[in-house]
Amino acid sequence: MAKKTSASRADAVREAAEQAFRAQIPRERISDLLDDLGSTANRLRGAVDELRPASEAELKSLRAEVRALAERVQALEAKSKPAPRRKAGDAAKPAKPRRRRAPAPKPDAAS
Repeated sequence: MAKKTSASRADAVREAAEQAFRAQIPRERISDLLDDLGSTANRLRGAVDELRPASEAELKSLRAEVRALAERVQALEAKSKPAPRRKAGDAAKPAKPRRRRAPAPKPDAAS
C-alpha cells in the first residue's frame, strides 16, 4: 500500500509542476522554445555526422580520385622538359664583376 501512496504523491507533484509551468509560460514562448530545440537538434545532428568515420564507399571513391590525380601528375611531369642542370662547382663561384668602359674622349673645340 505504500507504493500507491508514493505513486499518487509523485503524480500529484508532477501535476502541480505541469500546472505551474503552463501558468507561467505563454504559448508563443513555448513555440519559440520548441523551435530553438529543433534547430539545436539539427546542429547537433550535423556535428555528429561530421565526426563519424568515412564509409567504405566513400573511401573507395576517394582512393579512385587520388589514383586519377596521380596519373594526371605523372602525365604532366612526362610532358614537361627537365631544367638544364648546373655543375656542382658553378653555384659556388662568385659572379665576375662587370668592367666599366672608359668614357669616350670629348671632341676638342679647337679641331
